[in-house]
Amino acid sequence: MIALVLSLFLVGEKSVELRYTKVAPYLDGVIEDVWLQADSAYDFTQYQPSDGLPASEPTIAYFLADDENLYIAFKCYTPGRKPYASFKGLEDHIWFYFDTFNSKSRAYMFAVCLSGHYDDGLMLENGKIQDNSWDYVWFFHIGEYKDGYIIEVRIPFKSIRYKKDLNEWGLQIRRWHIKDHAVTHWTDVRQKDGLQISQFGTLTNVQPKAQGYYVELYPECFLRYDECGDSTDWTPNLSFNFKWDPTSQMTLNGTINPDFAHIESDPYTFNLSRYPVRLEERRPFFVEGHDVFRMSHLGMDFFNSLDIFYSRRVGEALPQPWVGSIPILGGLKLINKSRDWNFGILGAYTGEFNDTIYVDDVPTSITQIPDRGFAVARVNRAILGNSDIGMMFSGTMVDRDDYNYALGVDGALRSGPSQLILQSAISDKNGTRGWAVSSGGIHRSSNFIAVGSFIKVDSSFYVDDMGYVPWQGVTDLYLAAGPARYPETGPLLRMYLEPGIILTKYPESDEWSKLATLFFEPNFRNMWGFNIWGQMGQMYEADTNYFYRGIETSVWSGLRETMNLYFGFDYSHRYNYYRSEIYNQPWIADQLWIWHWMSFVPISQLSLITYGDFIMEWAPNGELHAITPIWTPRIEYRINADMDIALYSEFVFLTEDGDLSTAEVYSNRIGFLFSWNFMPKSWLYVAFNDLRRDEGEGLELTERIGALKVKYLIYF
Repeated sequence: MIALVLSLFLVGEKSVELRYTKVAPYLDGVIEDVWLQADSAYDFTQYQPSDGLPASEPTIAYFLADDENLYIAFKCYTPGRKPYASFKGLEDHIWFYFDTFNSKSRAYMFAVCLSGHYDDGLMLENGKIQDNSWDYVWFFHIGEYKDGYIIEVRIPFKSIRYKKDLNEWGLQIRRWHIKDHAVTHWTDVRQKDGLQISQFGTLTNVQPKAQGYYVELYPECFLRYDECGDSTDWTPNLSFNFKWDPTSQMTLNGTINPDFAHIESDPYTFNLSRYPVRLEERRPFFVEGHDVFRMSHLGMDFFNSLDIFYSRRVGEALPQPWVGSIPILGGLKLINKSRDWNFGILGAYTGEFNDTIYVDDVPTSITQIPDRGFAVARVNRAILGNSDIGMMFSGTMVDRDDYNYALGVDGALRSGPSQLILQSAISDKNGTRGWAVSSGGIHRSSNFIAVGSFIKVDSSFYVDDMGYVPWQGVTDLYLAAGPARYPETGPLLRMYLEPGIILTKYPESDEWSKLATLFFEPNFRNMWGFNIWGQMGQMYEADTNYFYRGIETSVWSGLRETMNLYFGFDYSHRYNYYRSEIYNQPWIADQLWIWHWMSFVPISQLSLITYGDFIMEWAPNGELHAITPIWTPRIEYRINADMDIALYSEFVFLTEDGDLSTAEVYSNRIGFLFSWNFMPKSWLYVAFNDLRRDEGEGLELTERIGALKVKYLIYF
């Protein structure tokens, strides 16, 4: 027994016991007597600005449960100052995490801010990826005092998935202090490691006693107004989503006629590269559980994952937004999670789409898209603690002569902050087969960092009908390594310096492109930071060769409570695919891309935001060819914690021969959104979107959309 206690002391793992009560705490922001029977978590340590130091502002978390709910109370002290709340700026807040399968790689995460704003989602890949896209049903109340604040939380056990008869969950608590912008954790977290699920503490004596099934019925009512040219249309729509949890580990989701409006207003993108832009998914049916229907990911930009399923392919929007989108008739999804095994099956069916555009009673554009079915299956097995291996199938089919299938296998090996990903896949497009492999890794120690990735995609590999792997015929290798520093004192918080190489072979060339690279990133304790990414070398692509040179830098800062700033630029001498397609000739020239994002909070409820791009393109002869400014001012006003108003205007300018004095507005999109979260997962939206483009005679209406939408959750 003494040896056991000593070993636990040496390992330093923290634990807190979940105790049960017959009298449920009342959520009012007050620590009542019922909390006196609870065990508590305390002794938080700093992560920022200084590793390992005791927290200057103490935090105590209490844990209770009854048959149906988990209760947590956070008592957060702020000695010498009042707690700070801001609807739109930085504020005091707290995050807490539960690894309910003791997987050491995936966890639920929840956040409560002092203003009443809240968030939730999933943490994946041992903490390297955070996904805030899905909502859970849970409740909280905040009490604010002159020297601290109290947050009381109730989470119904039936709202989350957990392994039955597993009486220990992983637990972590992360508090953000407005004073000195400090970050503290319940278990010790260091800069060199980052927040890792495998290093969570433990919540013991977990014995959920919730009985019965958990059902969500989620109807959506939608009234849409469309105006395009002389035509107007009012379209009512009713969609229905449902969720049923037959067990604590299994979830069944379904959808009928889901609304596409979540993604119909994607921002304008100016793409000079050879690959299409990947867009985010925001439709509830595809968002929930989408962590299952993906192969392992490194969480780093240099790694190209083999995404053989990309949900935006299902019911995707057509190139002309005023035409509409391919309707989804219905979908069904089954997910089961456990400590060792996870699997999921998804099926969806899209309907036929026909549209003809007439000019002077003559059909000039005909769009005909047939019915199509989609199917996805995924199985994943945990090995070696928090590592895993898996297999995934995705496919779509119109008939026996028109189909696209893919089968992939993958593995993730994790050890502390280090991780290695291996992926391979085969595809079949109407009888033509291809293959692809991809891998990536990162290794971190107290004074060294190494990163790398490799991808090879056969020229016959094709998953465009249901996935996103646009690199057909490409072989690419990236390796970089160098010193890493994590000073205990001084202005520098952490620093990376990574010289490296890139070797690439494009399908149209027999030669290898060879680039030398250098990446440098310092982060400072005052929340400033920047990085520099430089590359140069001989490039062979698009049936030509040239000497590539490029440098990219980004700068970011949180300027206390009222301002956040992010800006940078990318200069390169490279192949311009956009201009090459327009002029049907190789276009090798300089490009300069300047971007910015800035938020200013003059008062707690108001945020003034500006973001945009400034793109300069030169011609091969060295003359400035075009300047394309894109600018979006945005105003957000939060009425209260549940109501928000946003107004923005997106301007896209074009110039003649790069002369700014000739700049004219090519397009202007005005958007308005009122949102009200009136109950858990229940929303009222009022939206307006007006897009105008200059087709030669000034700005003319391209499309105008107005929408009223209600999402109402019925759960039992």
